[in-house]
Amino acid sequence: MDDLKTIIARNLADCRKAANLTQLQLAEKLNYSDKAVSKWERGESVPDITVLCELAKLYGVTLDYLVTDRGGKPPKTRKQVTREVRKRILITLICCGLVWLLATFVFSMLLMCGVENYRVWLVFVYAMPASGVILIVFSSLWANKYCTAASVSFLVWTLALSIYLSVPMVQNIWLVFVIAVPLQLLTIFWFILRGQKNK
Repeated sequence: MDDLKTIIARNLADCRKAANLTQLQLAEKLNYSDKAVSKWERGESVPDITVLCELAKLYGVTLDYLVTDRGGKPPKTRKQVTREVRKRILITLICCGLVWLLATFVFSMLLMCGVENYRVWLVFVYAMPASGVILIVFSSLWANKYCTAASVSFLVWTLALSIYLSVPMVQNIWLVFVIAVPLQLLTIFWFILRGQKNK
């Protein structure tokens, strides 16, 4: 119990400081005395569950956050989390945009060099699986398993489409999509298995 008191006390102090509030300002928001807030943060007493819920809502964290040992790391505010998510999305979009910029450059260069073949547009088709690889990398680093699974599925089907459109004269080339079906199923099963292991 003493350990839990210490953890809660440290988390409450860290959250208050991250929110740029003094003990007096926090006390006024909660209709408590600053002495009570001071006792909470020194671990001499623990606020009741309703106050903890109110504090969690005020700081933009979960109740679990307040009662779990975080190693003294300061919490991220909702604004910081939102900014970080936007930054990650922007980086991913920029990288995918570079792939399409390269595809546009290659397409333009081929046309300027006099390559009038009707299949020049395939460079844009090849840009799709390349974008899929980038999405897999960044979703593995930053996103959840559902985003990663969707990115892998996108890669599987765009790769199948690229092969199908690249060699249309090959007999029964449509079977490449049949091959993609078990790959898709394996992807689903793999992420289900990973999800169960993480529980």
